[in-house]
Amino acid sequence: MTPATPTKMYVTFWGTRGSISTPGRTTEKYGGNTPCVFVQYQDTNIIFDAGTGIRGLGLQLAEQLEDKKDNLSLHLFLSHTHWDHIQGLPFFEAAYIKGTELVIYGSSKKGRFLESILKRQMDVDYFPLGLSEMAAEIKIREISEETISLGSVVVDWQEQIFHPGGSVRYRLTAGGKRVAYATDVELDRMFGPGLKDANSDGALRDYLDFIQGVDLLIADGQYTEEEYPEKMDWGHTSIPVILELAEKADVKQLAIFHHDPQHSDKILDSLWHECHAGTGDSESRMNVFWAREGMTLAI
Repeated sequence: MTPATPTKMYVTFWGTRGSISTPGRTTEKYGGNTPCVFVQYQDTNIIFDAGTGIRGLGLQLAEQLEDKKDNLSLHLFLSHTHWDHIQGLPFFEAAYIKGTELVIYGSSKKGRFLESILKRQMDVDYFPLGLSEMAAEIKIREISEETISLGSVVVDWQEQIFHPGGSVRYRLTAGGKRVAYATDVELDRMFGPGLKDANSDGALRDYLDFIQGVDLLIADGQYTEEEYPEKMDWGHTSIPVILELAEKADVKQLAIFHHDPQHSDKILDSLWHECHAGTGDSESRMNVFWAREGMTLAI
C-alpha cells in the first residue's frame, strides 16, 4: 500500500520589494510590491507582513469567498510597522468582508501600542476609511508568549535588534518542516569585521540557532557588498553575508527577499548569476533563489 503524501506548507510571495513599491516594466519579473508572504497549511492561513502585496492576496481571497459559505480565518504576523510593511492593509479586500476573522500579531516592544499605530495609518488625514469600518472581526495582539499554536502549526518568534525601531522574525513548524521569515535585520552588524558591538555575538548565536536547518529561509538581502558601506545602519543585510550565514546554519533553501527599489529585473538577474557562477557541483546543498511575486513553493 502506498503511504499517503504528507500535507505540505504552501508558501506564496505576493510582495518581495523593500522600502517602496516600484511598479513598471523594469520590475515585472521579480515584482514591485512591498512585502507580503502567504503560507497555507491544512486549514491554517498565515500572512507575513501587509505591504502593498497584500492587496492582490486580498482580492484573490475575496473571490474565493464568493463561492464558499464558510468563514475565513487569517493570521497576519507583522515583522514591524515601517510603511512598506503595513501600507497595504487599508486595501486588503478580505478585511472588508463580514465573516472574515483576522488576527494581527506584532511586537509588544513598540514605543506606541500596535493597535494605535495601525489605526493612525487609517486616520482621516491619510485614508478615507477608518480601521473600525472594516467588516471583518479584527483582533490586534501584541505577542507575549514564546510560541503560538495555530491548529497544527507552531509559530516561534524572536525580536531583532539590528533594525531601526526593531523587527520580529518568525518560524513556522508543521508536518515536520520549518519555514523562517527573517527580513529587515542588519546581519552585517553581527558578522562584519569592524562592525560588531557588545550585542553582536549574542545576536548572531540567536539568529543562527533560529534558522538552523530550516527547509526555507526568507531573508533580507537588500544590498550588494559594494552598496552596503553607504547604507550602513539602515537596517538591511548585504547579499554575501546572508549567503554565508545561511550556509553556516545548514539552511536547505534560501529566498533572497526585500529587493532594493533601485534593483531592476536586469540587476537582480545579474546578482543571481553572480551567486551561481562557478558553483557547478560544489559541496553546497543549499538552493538559493531571488524571491519573485507569484512564486509558490510546496515545503
